[in-house]
Amino acid sequence: MKNAEELVNMSSSMLSLPDVYLQVKGVIDNPESTMADLSRVISIDPGMTAIVLKLVNSAFYGMPRKVETISRAVGILGMQPLHDLVLAISVTKTFSGLSQQVMNMKTFWANSFFSGLAARELARKCFLMDSERMFVEGLLRDLGHLLLYQHLPEQVQEAMKISATTGKPIHETEQHVIGFNYTHVGKALVDTWQLPKNLGEAIRHQHNPGGTPDYQFEAALLNIAGALTEGFQSPNGQGNWKTLVAQESWTLTGLDEETIKICILEASKQLSSMLDLMEEAHAQVA
Repeated sequence: MKNAEELVNMSSSMLSLPDVYLQVKGVIDNPESTMADLSRVISIDPGMTAIVLKLVNSAFYGMPRKVETISRAVGILGMQPLHDLVLAISVTKTFSGLSQQVMNMKTFWANSFFSGLAARELARKCFLMDSERMFVEGLLRDLGHLLLYQHLPEQVQEAMKISATTGKPIHETEQHVIGFNYTHVGKALVDTWQLPKNLGEAIRHQHNPGGTPDYQFEAALLNIAGALTEGFQSPNGQGNWKTLVAQESWTLTGLDEETIKICILEASKQLSSMLDLMEEAHAQVA
């Protein structure tokens, strides 16, 4: 395998997102679309409608009163947040049947959702106006690993072994063993799906936020969320996550260690209920 783009192109047949998401994306991409258009395309799919409403009414959004219709959800949250929610459901559904030879998928998604929740909490602490979008960015932060696990299991396992032995970050050992790493694959996947450029750039440069001139802040948030996720899954509960945070991420976000620890607690509290809801989504979304 020469590069990440080849890996994604080879996998294109199994990476199709559900029709309901493609219709939602079409609405979002059309400047003449209305909230009614978005409500209509989501409502056509009963399974997607049911799980979107459950998520909107969950603690994740903290609505003061129950939201009973998709049109009401769009009116309260807006078109882009609803798009992001449908994207999150669609991506988890698309990848739910992959091989577990290298990584247990329940563990992978637990880590990914923790990363998404942590990224959202970090964005809130930075007073990012549309902090909800960082949930999806955090969720997709590690998506490239799924294709590496599927197609290059032996090389990935070798990189994981070197990382465990030497203490070097996994993206560095993958670069050495494979010639590219999961951030390259994640960006190539986002580009193939024609998702917003900021998402692909933030994923690609999450370990060196300064490498993307226009999206450094988002990349820095993903860098910290990824470091917290590594700590979250370590044997002692939090691990030495600070060593995984790039120095520039502290400067770009202005966050301090105590604030970040609060984000860890908040994300941890929300994780179980979010995983339960998304497991239900797998069952309901065709």
